[in-house]
Amino acid sequence: MYLREIGLSLNGVVIMIEILKKMFEATPEKSKIVLKEKCSDCGSEIIIEITPTSAGFGMLGGVLFNSSTDKYIAKCPACYKTHFKMGPDQESGK
Repeated sequence: MYLREIGLSLNGVVIMIEILKKMFEATPEKSKIVLKEKCSDCGSEIIIEITPTSAGFGMLGGVLFNSSTDKYIAKCPACYKTHFKMGPDQESGK
């Protein structure tokens, strides 16, 4: 799944791309970043693999949403499919 497919507003996509760029800049030796998170909707443990692509970033195992400056929340694929937008009560401390 590519970041641009997540359904964020343009501003949210730009911020999320910047967060992902910072993650890879902090670990330039890695070609893949693996995040262990909890789904913001159902609370299940998820593992999201992020890889840079020619179109931006690819994600496998879940999606990330921008919640505020330099922060994000995660959703599992099932919850994303059902509720593809982040609600105002789903802020995270990441």
